[in-house]
Amino acid sequence: MEPHKTGLKPTCREVHRLVSEGMDRDLSFIERTRMRLHLMVCDACTRFNGQMSLLRTAMRRFPFDAPDAGPAPLDDDHEHRRP
Repeated sequence: MEPHKTGLKPTCREVHRLVSEGMDRDLSFIERTRMRLHLMVCDACTRFNGQMSLLRTAMRRFPFDAPDAGPAPLDDDHEHRRP
């Protein structure tokens, strides 16, 4: 954390950085506390945090080692599918 950013309420920009960095490393107690305080009062950053969590979950479920078979069919009805 940068030395001049020691106030209790970080900016939205800093919270976005902390949310992103928190996915790659463990945040310090101070970083986590400041981020949580900001998330309690900022709906936009709370939504951003939720979106990042959703993306992370989706990427963890994505089968990276599967061969590229193209898009999955939308239904199981083979008779109505175009060639």
